[in-house]
Amino acid sequence: MSKITSKDIRNFCFISHGGAGKSTLTEMLLYNAGVINEPGSVDQGNTQSDFSAVEKEHHHSVHNSYFNFEWHNKLFHFIDTPGYADFRSEVISALRMVESAVLLVDAAAGIEVNTGYVWDLAEKNDLAKAVFINKIDKEDADFDNVVDQLRSTYDDSFAIVTIPHYENGKFEGIIDLLDEKLYKNVDGKPEAFPVPDSEKERVEDYELKLTEEIVELKEDLMIKYLDGEKITIKELTKAFEEEVASEQLVPVFAGSALENCGVAKFLDDLTKIFPSASEVHSDHLVESGETLAPEPDSKFSAQVCKTMVDPYIGKLSIFRVFSGKLERDDLVYIPNIDEEIKVTKLYKLNGKDQDNVDDLTAGEIGAVAKLEDLETSFTMRDPAADIYYHELEYPKPMYSRAVYPTEGIDEEKMASALHRYSDSDPTFNVNYNKVTKELICDGMGTIHFTMVKEECQRKYDIDFTTQEPDVAYRETIQKKADVEEKYKKQSGGRGQYGHVMMKVEPLPRGRGFEFQEEIFGGAIPGQYIPGVEKGIIEAKAEGVLAGYPVVDFKVILYDGSYHDVDSSEMAFKIAASKAFRKALAQSKCVLLEPIMTVKVTVPQDFMGDIMGDFNSRRGRIEGMEPQDGVQIIKAKVPQSEMFNYAVELKSITGGYGSFDMEFSHYDKVPGDISEKIIEEVNKKNS
Repeated sequence: MSKITSKDIRNFCFISHGGAGKSTLTEMLLYNAGVINEPGSVDQGNTQSDFSAVEKEHHHSVHNSYFNFEWHNKLFHFIDTPGYADFRSEVISALRMVESAVLLVDAAAGIEVNTGYVWDLAEKNDLAKAVFINKIDKEDADFDNVVDQLRSTYDDSFAIVTIPHYENGKFEGIIDLLDEKLYKNVDGKPEAFPVPDSEKERVEDYELKLTEEIVELKEDLMIKYLDGEKITIKELTKAFEEEVASEQLVPVFAGSALENCGVAKFLDDLTKIFPSASEVHSDHLVESGETLAPEPDSKFSAQVCKTMVDPYIGKLSIFRVFSGKLERDDLVYIPNIDEEIKVTKLYKLNGKDQDNVDDLTAGEIGAVAKLEDLETSFTMRDPAADIYYHELEYPKPMYSRAVYPTEGIDEEKMASALHRYSDSDPTFNVNYNKVTKELICDGMGTIHFTMVKEECQRKYDIDFTTQEPDVAYRETIQKKADVEEKYKKQSGGRGQYGHVMMKVEPLPRGRGFEFQEEIFGGAIPGQYIPGVEKGIIEAKAEGVLAGYPVVDFKVILYDGSYHDVDSSEMAFKIAASKAFRKALAQSKCVLLEPIMTVKVTVPQDFMGDIMGDFNSRRGRIEGMEPQDGVQIIKAKVPQSEMFNYAVELKSITGGYGSFDMEFSHYDKVPGDISEKIIEEVNKKNS
């Protein structure tokens, strides 16, 4: 194309439950567009989408794949997203960069667990949508059943555009209801034929429904229709295209990606009905500032929606240009960090390939490399522009594991590799727990951890094992104590002398540690009192039951004595530490455990199962409320019972449940459980 404008650009992505055939459909799009000479196979591990070693080995997508090509004088950018729930962050990134989303549904399996989630995300992003019912060639495919499921599950108005054609029970092609033609593959290429007489009655029924769905949204056409006037194919098609672009109708297509049947026709229709980059405004994406028009002569603005980190290439920041134009060597302003950055190289992505380009204009998706300060969600803009885009919202990773290096692997190298991986995956967090002395990784589930492990092995040459994290227990006191300690040491020369008398009292949960001094008459000079507090702070780091930090108590220093020569801050620090240990022995210490606030969202049918499961986890149900057709259950549950809940909830609900969890407070551990914990810790430390 000689000159690209936003009117010539179509951006869309494929979304679905895992296994619906997105990568295969991607191959056929690229093949029909002439980008590749021969389509690859997911089973053979040679598709353009699944190019990483991990994806080839497991035969499914883990990361987004980005492509661009020309079709009928239009420039297409499209993104193939993973279908497994553990990689939902990739879908979230992709949907921010496009105007349209195509949902793939397996014609035999129908609507599955992740289908609803990705559909809701497309709705949330205010995108035009279409449905491609794939694998229509399978023996147990049921096109009409899938359409019924769509209509009964979602509130959208679905309009069927193409239907499958069978001869003697065998799939032979698709019939387009708008141009009334049968499309079949002849020698591997699509060709158009008249609709067979045997299908005309069925086609007329579908056409009538499609016509009614279209004219219902157009007042002028509705009047003609009710008056019995003929509505031309041209009028009907034009109205249909407008209604899809304005998100009033969702077109439904039938086809078989594997057989390359219906793919070229599907792409033809997308060219006409999907909105161009010029028709989409970023108002709903703007956090603050002006809304910039998607034209190359307006001020430049873009958003980084995905970060990839490679040990050889470095950091690759993938972004969508929402307005203006970005040229190589331009200075761009990053409001998130209040810095200007020079862009020295620009790329467009095609699978694993990065093609150098001189500029990127409004509507295009591109990338910059090795700009370490750029992060996912950051706004990029002309220094003279005033715009800031909403940060992307990702699900909170709830599956936690303690990570340990395997034999021969350097722990620091492992931690560094995991941190680098987390830079490219917002649903994988890495933190060090100072209490349990463990490196804790939070992810989306077991599949997620498996992929992270394998990618780190290949990219960074490190390996690790995982286990359930230790709980960061605390200890506290239940009784008051009044103690005295005199630290006196004489070994020739200046000695050591510190004498303290203090009370130790329990505080309400969450109050931490308070220190108070009530010294009168200079019994302990002021310069030594900080030493007393320091001694207690050091001593409280390790309790007497199992060595956990002591919390929720108050110390009142009320008397003591000193020596003119031998006293020092260190002597009082040691005396206070010993006194505190003595107080703990008298104060009836108990173990505390972290309690989490858990909010589970499930369909009504799983309510009983969830509540019963919470009871088995020592949980306390705090409330239930219906919301948008599901039930939200709120509970308080000990953290020790929740480490595997991300996996177990999927098992209980078949994947239809989700949950959020955050720390609430510390509470006393029941006596029998406390004894076991203390015994295990002491055995481990002995």
